[in-house]
Amino acid sequence: VEGSQYANYTVTKDEVLQREPQLSADNLQGGGVYLDFVNNDARLVIENIKEADELGGLMASHVKAVGMLHNDAGQVVGLHVKDLLDDTEFDIHAKLVINTTGPWAPWADKFNALDDHEKHAPTLRPTKGVHLVVDGSRLPVPQPTYMDTGLNDGRMFFVVPREGKTYFGTTDTDYTGDYEHPRVEQEDVDYLLKVVNKRFPESHMTIDDIEASWAGLRPLINDNGSSDYNGGGANSGKVSDDSFAALIEVVNAYEDDQATRADVERAISKLETAHAEAGLSPSQVSRGSSLDQATDGLITLSGGKITDYRKMATGALALIRRILVDRFNVDAPAVDSKKLQVSGGHFDPTNVEETMAFYIRIGVDAGLSEKEAQDLANRFGSNTSRVLTYAVDGPAPGLSLKETMSLRYSLNEEMTLTPVDYLLRRTNALLFHAETLAEFKQPVVDEMAQTLGWDDSVKAQQLAALNAAIADSQLAYLKTAPAPVHPE
Repeated sequence: VEGSQYANYTVTKDEVLQREPQLSADNLQGGGVYLDFVNNDARLVIENIKEADELGGLMASHVKAVGMLHNDAGQVVGLHVKDLLDDTEFDIHAKLVINTTGPWAPWADKFNALDDHEKHAPTLRPTKGVHLVVDGSRLPVPQPTYMDTGLNDGRMFFVVPREGKTYFGTTDTDYTGDYEHPRVEQEDVDYLLKVVNKRFPESHMTIDDIEASWAGLRPLINDNGSSDYNGGGANSGKVSDDSFAALIEVVNAYEDDQATRADVERAISKLETAHAEAGLSPSQVSRGSSLDQATDGLITLSGGKITDYRKMATGALALIRRILVDRFNVDAPAVDSKKLQVSGGHFDPTNVEETMAFYIRIGVDAGLSEKEAQDLANRFGSNTSRVLTYAVDGPAPGLSLKETMSLRYSLNEEMTLTPVDYLLRRTNALLFHAETLAEFKQPVVDEMAQTLGWDDSVKAQQLAALNAAIADSQLAYLKTAPAPVHPE
């Protein structure tokens, strides 16, 4: 924003190195500073779900779709699902079903394959992205930093400080493995360590410095080039050479009265962007989105990225509202996605700093240190005052008052059902506070067991699942692997 603290500006090579003295000076010309945001994507999902619940939706967690329900006319009318916690199965009935599963199992194409009334051609080209977390002292950077890898591979690389740690990435490779549990592989680690040590040669980073990691899948659309059903998005505007030549040929024929206007319009409709041509690397595949409805009524919303999620939802809801009116005579209320505040975000967006200071102050008044109160306010936003009500019974055994309130609130109001839910998806402690887990995990399991009524057998199962998740994140399966033997 021009004229404000968020204005974009450039800095010289010397200024870049003043800010980040560990950064390699080789071929460095300068830098630019621009506005971006560090986002806790798991919290964003949870807060959207909580707001949907407040607005009348019904929520379920750890439930897997295993089949589709159809009426006598062959229209989708619901799902047959499985509760992954107790293995029971049941039906969910609905006027409409929309598939927004992204790349995860049942990922979009596999989910569509459950619909045996329809033939769905695979549309996605999932790619895997890997991020590695180290202590901030090992890779100190003052702000998120974005640059090319320096390996002449056409890829970009970022380093982001967060909660006393620094994470870096990302890879972008085609993925055909286990969609429920994508894993960081040795080649991912080797690549990222090579890049970080090239760009920050004084760091001498090794796999033993990695405290945590995660691998995610991007739901990229294989065959829509840079298109976006909802307008804008990733379209570069560049047309492929073949498409451009074909259009010129038709236009020339039209000027010679050898083609009709309809011929020209058809040529225009068939234009392909340069990004749609075959042979793209994973990094070049479209980040656009797609919205389709099959003849049996199943709606599929796929592709896109986190910055587009409200725009994608707006387009999907517009379609859903039209169908509800046309087929069921139901006039559903419209939602202004641009102005809708999600749970935890119910405050004046122009007054954020003062609002957060207020929540920190009431946290301190409830017995927290200022740092603890700040952590809680950053995690829960406008729900902070509600979280503080869970201090009434004092701290749980082995937990601080802050973590007791956070856990009890999440158990009662965020559908936290497993320790992994809490330590990975509600708090991110598993990723950014790995050093606390050894003493933290057992008290969390004990408090959850008391609240959820687990017996010793269930407690042991849940602790084992948590330990497995921690070991995966900390790359125990790579760190303990024997060193490869290279022949002389």
